[in-house]
Amino acid sequence: MKIIIIGASHGGLQAAFTIKRLNPGTDVILIEKRNDISYVSSGITIKLNHMVDDLDDVRYTTAEDLHKLGIRLCLESKVTHIEPEGKIVMYEKPDGSQAEENYDKLILAMGSNQFSLNMKLPGNNQITHFKSYDSSLEALHKIEAANSISIIGGGYIGVELSDALKDKGKEVHLIESADTVLFRYIDKELGEILKKEIVESGIHLHLNETVLSFNAKEEEIFSTVTTKKEIKNDYVVIAVNARPDTAIVHDFLDLNPNGTVRVNKHMQTSDPNIYALGDIVSYPVHNSYRQSFIPLVNNVVRSATVAAVNVMGNKMSFNTTQKTTATHVFGYYIASSGLTETEATFEGIDVESIFLKLPYQLPYLKEQDSIYIKMVFSKETNCLIGGQLMSKKDVTQIINIISLAIDKEVGWEELVTMDFYFNPILNQPMGVISQAAYEFMLRKYKN
Repeated sequence: MKIIIIGASHGGLQAAFTIKRLNPGTDVILIEKRNDISYVSSGITIKLNHMVDDLDDVRYTTAEDLHKLGIRLCLESKVTHIEPEGKIVMYEKPDGSQAEENYDKLILAMGSNQFSLNMKLPGNNQITHFKSYDSSLEALHKIEAANSISIIGGGYIGVELSDALKDKGKEVHLIESADTVLFRYIDKELGEILKKEIVESGIHLHLNETVLSFNAKEEEIFSTVTTKKEIKNDYVVIAVNARPDTAIVHDFLDLNPNGTVRVNKHMQTSDPNIYALGDIVSYPVHNSYRQSFIPLVNNVVRSATVAAVNVMGNKMSFNTTQKTTATHVFGYYIASSGLTETEATFEGIDVESIFLKLPYQLPYLKEQDSIYIKMVFSKETNCLIGGQLMSKKDVTQIINIISLAIDKEVGWEELVTMDFYFNPILNQPMGVISQAAYEFMLRKYKN
């Protein structure tokens, strides 16, 4: 069997590796429009935090690794047309010549693009939205040279970049149209704590502000104009508005209203010989009545695995996403899974929640850590539908337990009596999740 995969980022690579491990004799061709593979898009932040020596180190596999597995890799090759009836992919090679390959099965893994704001951008080099290695390398040099930087978007990209720049002697403005940062993942209780840390670090935080335009007139100081003020800056990073890259297939595949490719639970499109995965599809969210565009790498890798297994004739279904995430910014480890309380209200779910600050160890130990935890429960079912954690101790693995509890629809009573380990030098006799559920129980049953 001959399988073509369009896109050699996280999803395309995971699909190719899985197919080759299932059947090494399968003919796999990866077509990638860029000139490199496996670059991690948060590489700038990793480099600024001195976790690697060079930006080019932020990779996890090489073209040589693919070659050893017998995977054919076509770099700097842009797909120009797909003929689904004839099962042919046409593409432009690096030298400008045209080529085509036939396929038995086609996997779409084009990913997403970081689109600009809904406004005309000035024709200069002071604004960037980066994802590829080349664009990241150019942006890194300009960020390092700039004295004043505006970052548009208070999601993970914007917050992590702000954290990486906070001690670099630069004036940094973080602009977010919502009333809190990371609003898709944490509620205001944790958001207020993070907001305080951001402001105290010296970052200029602009909440409830929308960018209107850029002032880039010749011989004038470049500035970003928001709904509240004009910010003078040397450089602007746009960290919002990722969109699925589906233009090549919109004429012959069914798409969702948000532009993603419509797939079934096996990642199969409206054409049974074509599968789609990663950032070009929408995902079923647990406890949500809709499928959503959620460009997270964990979703990309899982959907790629499902697509590859089904392409090879086996049956596997994509379950749901809890949009589980974690990060380490401004001295805190922050993790989230499931719906926030705000999202649950938007979904029409009647919820109860608890927000606590708990000690992590027993009081006799010299070194003490605390953890903020929020848990959101459905009033109707008593099941956990969302959880958020924040601590200066690395507690991020706990969020995986919360994700599993949400997925398996575990109720708060079960969480109180769940069997978690105890060690007198490591934690409390009742695990953090059980402690929070226990306090929730007391509040419900207290006379």
